[in-house]
Parts: sequence; structure tokens; C-alpha cells
Amino acid sequence: MAEKGPQSTDRSAKKRLARAKIKPTEHGIKSSKGRKVVEAAPSKAEQQKARKQKITGIAIGVFAVIMALSMTLPSLTYIFGNNGQNAAEQESAQQASDATDDAGTEEETETKTGMDLVDANYQAVVGPLEEKLQENAEDLATLLNLGNDYLSWASEASQYATDEDSQAHVTELFEKAMGYYDQYLELNDSNAVKVNRALAQLYSGDVAAATAALEQLTTDAPDYGPAWANLGYVYEMQYNQDAAKEAYNKAVEADPDDEYGSKSFANRRLAAMAAASTDISDEADATGSVDTTATGPTALDEALGNTL
Repeated sequence: MAEKGPQSTDRSAKKRLARAKIKPTEHGIKSSKGRKVVEAAPSKAEQQKARKQKITGIAIGVFAVIMALSMTLPSLTYIFGNNGQNAAEQESAQQASDATDDAGTEEETETKTGMDLVDANYQAVVGPLEEKLQENAEDLATLLNLGNDYLSWASEASQYATDEDSQAHVTELFEKAMGYYDQYLELNDSNAVKVNRALAQLYSGDVAAATAALEQLTTDAPDYGPAWANLGYVYEMQYNQDAAKEAYNKAVEADPDDEYGSKSFANRRLAAMAAASTDISDEADATGSVDTTATGPTALDEALGNTL
């Protein structure tokens, strides 16, 4: 192969420069011809302001994740599950899934929206189950199905609860779920159902009752990982970071093989909390202090329009 001469090398370099994109530099940009366009470096005050905006954004992001989790935790209870569920319960869950898929006609989907559509779909699911329960009031599978369906119904409907009447409707749905769970628990003890009931209390706004119920469950069943995982989540919602970390660590210990999924959930929350703590520490090291007025619970609640 012939050796490339200097002119060949120069042409290759020119081609590379022609294809080069504009690249950022520390205090400006570099043009495609390699000339640096200098911009003024940000002042110290601007740098501090940028850091404060970053830490505020991180804190709000963490809080938003927690609030988002509060809308999806009904599904977490199914992930955690109950290792002691019998075959009837498992069959019940499949029946509920099939009923949900069949709920609502195409005409209803086209004419109903929001809360009306949610109500129509779930009413088509729970109606036949409630009729079935009238034939046998001690049908465990049907009771479990109804409790889970009403919990999911209330959770989904809460997204459209914009006035007092719709909020009262959602509260009634949560109470229905708890009522069916209570009937189930009178007939059969189940840690998973107790967790679901506590979550219904939490979503309905009774945080204290939900916390107490989960604390009692961790006392009665200290080896049940989902109870610890959900308790950690409730503590985290209340900004009780130390108690949340302890509960999450207990969840990991109680579910070392991740049988219920509580170990992986707890580890994700611990990692998120550690990351948030590191970012706050970095901000304190850089500025000498942290603007807690912008990241505290009260400020975040006001900014996001949330109250716990």
C-alpha cells in the first residue's frame, strides 16, 4: 500500500473539520472552524443561585416520586403478594383481571369520560361479584376480589375528584374496600389483606390509622417483608427519614430472597433517599448552608398543592 503524503493528511484533517459540530467550552462555544467564542463567566451569585435551583428541583423531584408512588401502591400489594394465599384467592385475582378486560362496551367508552367512565367500568366488574356474594356471604375469593376492586376503583377515581361530591364518592369507595377486607379477615387471617386495608386507610386520608395498622402488623408478623416496606413508605411520606430507613432495612432482612418484591422495593427507596441526602450535603459544602425554606416539607406542600 502506498504511503500517504503530507497533502493527503492535510485533506483528511480538513474533511474532519468540515464535519465537526459546534462544541461547548467552559465559558462559551467553539465554532466549526475551531475559533473560540468567549462568553462572560457566570458570577458567584449566579452560581449559588443555580445550585439552589438544582437542590430545590431535586427535593421537589423526590417528593413528586413519593406522591406518584402513593397513586400506584395498590399494584405494589399484588407484587408483594401473600405467600399463604390459597388457590381460590389466586383464581379470584384472575377472575378480576378478566372482568376488568371485559368491562364497559365500546359505546360507553365513546360517550363516557373521566369519573363517569371509571365508575362505569368498575361497576361492571363489582356488580356480578356482589350478586355472587349474596348467594354465599362467606365466599373468600369473592370478598378478596371485591376489596381489591374497590381499592383500585377508588385509587383511579381519586384522579378525577375535583369537588366535594366527587371526593366524598372516592371516600365511600375506599370505605367499601375496607368493609370487604374486614369481612374477609373475620373469616381468614391474611397479612396481605391487612396491608391492603392499611393502604386504603392511607389513600382515604387517615395517615395516622394506616401508620398504626402497619406498625401493629410488623409487631405481629415481624418476618413479613411487605409490612415493613409499606411502613417505610408511609414514614417517608411523613418526612420521618430515620424511621423510614429503619423500616426499609427491616424489609430487606425479612425478605432476603426478594420473595415478595419488598427487598427490591426497599433497596430502591433507600438508594433514592441516599442520593437526595448526598445532593443536599454537596450543596451545603459548596455554599456553607442549605436554603431549607425552599426544600422543607411546608414549602414543598405549598408548591405542589399537597397536604398530608
